[in-house]
Amino acid sequence: MGLAAGLVVFLKPTWAFIAALLALCSAITDIRKNWTKRKFKGKAIGAGILVLSCLFMLTLSYLRIDAPPIADDYTIKDLRSAPPECDQTYELLGRLTDVDFKVHSMSPIGLSSQEISPLEEMHDLCKKRDFGAIMLVLQGNSDVIVTFWEDAKNGREVLAKLNEFPEIADMAEPSLIMQKVPWLSSMRNLAFLYRIYSCLHSIQGNHRTAVDTLLEYDSFVRKLSLNARSVILNLVCIACSDISIDTANFIINNPETPQESLLFIRQHLISDSPERTSPRNMLIFEYLTWKKRFLKTSNDPRDRYRAITPLKLNSSLRLSRNFLDELIATDEGRTQTVELKVWPALYPNLPVEIGHDGELPRYYEIYNPLGARIIDIYAPAINNLVRIRMEFKIRSDLLRIVLDKRLGREVSLKARAYGDEYIVDIEDRRIFSPGQDGKADTKDDIELPMNPDVLGW
Repeated sequence: MGLAAGLVVFLKPTWAFIAALLALCSAITDIRKNWTKRKFKGKAIGAGILVLSCLFMLTLSYLRIDAPPIADDYTIKDLRSAPPECDQTYELLGRLTDVDFKVHSMSPIGLSSQEISPLEEMHDLCKKRDFGAIMLVLQGNSDVIVTFWEDAKNGREVLAKLNEFPEIADMAEPSLIMQKVPWLSSMRNLAFLYRIYSCLHSIQGNHRTAVDTLLEYDSFVRKLSLNARSVILNLVCIACSDISIDTANFIINNPETPQESLLFIRQHLISDSPERTSPRNMLIFEYLTWKKRFLKTSNDPRDRYRAITPLKLNSSLRLSRNFLDELIATDEGRTQTVELKVWPALYPNLPVEIGHDGELPRYYEIYNPLGARIIDIYAPAINNLVRIRMEFKIRSDLLRIVLDKRLGREVSLKARAYGDEYIVDIEDRRIFSPGQDGKADTKDDIELPMNPDVLGW
């Protein structure tokens, strides 16, 4: 019976548990029968070994038990998707797919490989806090900027067509490999171009053109971020929206910008829909990606025949769901009411939470080492993205404060995170949040430059 338990432990944990339990009962019965016999000593030793073997097999089978499957688990249908009439937008985005400049001399947006480098340099110069220095860069390169704008006709036409749709579709499927954004360079270069072109028209007095240019690119990014699925695409959308914030901030701090343009920016740029700022789509998509990885590992023959440490598929999925659902609930300002139990019914319901760096309680790592290892890889990236999204929301708050101050409205410095209030530093000409460490003047400060003379601070 002990041999049977040893063999079946490699197959199904439930049968292994039953076999080991029967073997243990058989061994104990054998000891009782031979208790008064002369030859008991030898049999007792054998029975003792059998008892220890059965206990070992019982422990193995106990460690192999998984939690029950999740009822009504997430599927691809739970993702927010663009309406069917917007499906062609995904093909339109394909026209911006990046190329290898070793093979092609022209980018998909229409800029040559020789034009990309100076475009990036001008954008980097526009990151300066001194608005006067930015104006000098733009004025000194005005003809070059106009040439870049004209040459990028292909990219601008694609953006114009995409903006004709109410939303932009993302049809990415969960994948085992890191998903790239095939139009990453095109989106980035267009963001750089729209920024410097908009700022150039602002200082030249073409205020309506400046605002229209800003809002055209921002509208594209907003529509794309509504249905963005992968972590990478969400990061790209946040980065591009950050550039729009910097562009709007430059226009707001330009003393020549008329009230009409400021009000237009406030009407179209400041408001954020809950769908756009919610991480729900991304987190569900990430869960489906984790699930694909867990399923692949659990179906690996090498995992199936592990004696002690096979992947606990259902427990891993339940723990992942709890982690991601909690992030969704927190973002939506509610408390997660239902938490899935990550342990089998035979186990005590010990608390298991994923730490900021993906760390898990030691007892769970012993129970599910493979699942814990996979979660340890993915969880920190999700926590980092949640932090980046919060920083973006804070910069949006700062832009709203700067704009309202410029419009002469009453402003509130109440902060949404990392402190009670945002800080106005007139001497350093910026408004900022101290960041995650809660300390001012450190590298994680989240800031927006400003011109106190223009804003009246």
